[in-house]
Amino acid sequence: MSHQTGINATSELKEFLARARGGAIRIMKIVIRNEELVLDSYREPAQSWDKDYDQFLLPLLMPQEPCYILYRLDSQNAQGYEWLFIAWSPDQSPVRQKMVYAATRATLKKEFGGGHIKDEMFGTVEDDLCFQGYLRQMSSCSSPAPLTAAEQELQRIKVTEDKVVWDERRRIGTPTARARVTMEFGLDKRAQTLQGLAFPLQEEAKRALHQLKQRRINYIQLRLDVEKETIELVHTKPTETHELPYRVPTDSPRYHFFIFKHSHQGQWQEALVFIYSMPGYSCSIKERMLYSSCKNRLLDEVERDYQLEVTKKV
Repeated sequence: MSHQTGINATSELKEFLARARGGAIRIMKIVIRNEELVLDSYREPAQSWDKDYDQFLLPLLMPQEPCYILYRLDSQNAQGYEWLFIAWSPDQSPVRQKMVYAATRATLKKEFGGGHIKDEMFGTVEDDLCFQGYLRQMSSCSSPAPLTAAEQELQRIKVTEDKVVWDERRRIGTPTARARVTMEFGLDKRAQTLQGLAFPLQEEAKRALHQLKQRRINYIQLRLDVEKETIELVHTKPTETHELPYRVPTDSPRYHFFIFKHSHQGQWQEALVFIYSMPGYSCSIKERMLYSSCKNRLLDEVERDYQLEVTKKV
């Protein structure tokens, strides 16, 4: 997990980020000045995202000055518009400056909200970050991600899908769900899924996340209470890496947070791993859809409200 520098966003930047998430901004450049994250410049959309890309982004890349760039795409997910998070660290910039920007990246990402970020890019020369560079990076991982168990089942039983979705649309009229249902059909031809449900965390689950942040515990297991429409704590048993497979139930889905301690290049490090376990078709269609739909909102809340950076999602 990256070391934090103590550098935080100014109140003006926080307000601007909140406004930008609404879609009025195409690109913004953020820099570190006087030990604070501040807005350097921004532009509103002129054309489609791909036509704006090089014209808007390349002039912001100074040859000796690192920066962060948030670039809005035209696609949307459950949280709203999707964004590229770009870290520019030119070869000619001072080493200390590079280190400060690298260590502060997670702070800015949390402030903006990880659920809005579709892809991240890092570049030391313009060729890394130009439009063709972006396409090269995307083509290297262009194969669609494997379908989740819920998506495979939805694809197989497409005849009943609409009924399930509309039942859920009626259900979320209840005050605890406070959710937005959309029908998404991605460019990777995934099955249509229910997106954006936000079940509230139960108090014991909140306390466990605070304890995880303080490193008083190293493992959390959570479950959805479908009837109460809440996220409940199952347990926080101390867990070693080799014990993880035995923590995963074989008959019910779960969310897991685990602090993975390891040595890298002679240094002791910690990484927060999120695991979404789904046993298969023994669970109901509704349960599989709900777990899949609540996952992103839970991760966004954990990063935003508890300042926990999820390094790996499984």
